[in-house]
Amino acid sequence: MTVLDLKKMIESLPDGMQVILQKDAEGNGYSPLSGCDLNCIYIPSSPWHGEVYDTQWTADDAMMPAQAWESMKNEQAKCLILYPIN
Repeated sequence: MTVLDLKKMIESLPDGMQVILQKDAEGNGYSPLSGCDLNCIYIPSSPWHGEVYDTQWTADDAMMPAQAWESMKNEQAKCLILYPIN
């Protein structure tokens, strides 16, 4: 899903409506939305799972060599991460 897809889905909703995140596809738990991060890149390891890196991290934070980290930040598109309270 893209930001445009999300905007279309929520454009007519009331501004005060709370956002609740489902834990998984089976509905095994729910949590209110706590916040978002706009400075991330997502590296998929499968069609349903992957790793997220904050572009404001250092190479040490990302646990990779400086050149590889800079290359990854420059080549990968940023993504929006929504995170729950818990």
